[in-house]
Amino acid sequence: MKTILALLVIGLALQSGAALQCYSCTAQVNNRDCQKVQNCSHTDTYCWTSRVGAIGVLEFISKGCTSDCVDDSDNYYFGKKNITCCSTDLCNASRAYALKPTTTLGLLTALIVPLLWGPGQL
Repeated sequence: MKTILALLVIGLALQSGAALQCYSCTAQVNNRDCQKVQNCSHTDTYCWTSRVGAIGVLEFISKGCTSDCVDDSDNYYFGKKNITCCSTDLCNASRAYALKPTTTLGLLTALIVPLLWGPGQL
């Protein structure tokens, strides 16, 4: 009995720390719908949040675990994407940085350029 107890204690002592926990979801419109807790793998060291907006009308939020993450922000003709990273349990509870609306100039450029260039010339 003492041997089994000793093996159990040694096994628990040698076990690495608990895995990171992050909120997880895919393409949700509301952050309230993005609160499912995911136990990450032991190789995942970051929680991430992605916020993608299109023409200031639609906005989608996705969250999860990853082993490699870099805060990032990209502007597109029709919208914007922001990615934020953090490294503590459930640190991705809130949405990523606020999206700035697409500029009128960017939207006009996106609409006019294809008209000026014929099909297949872009």
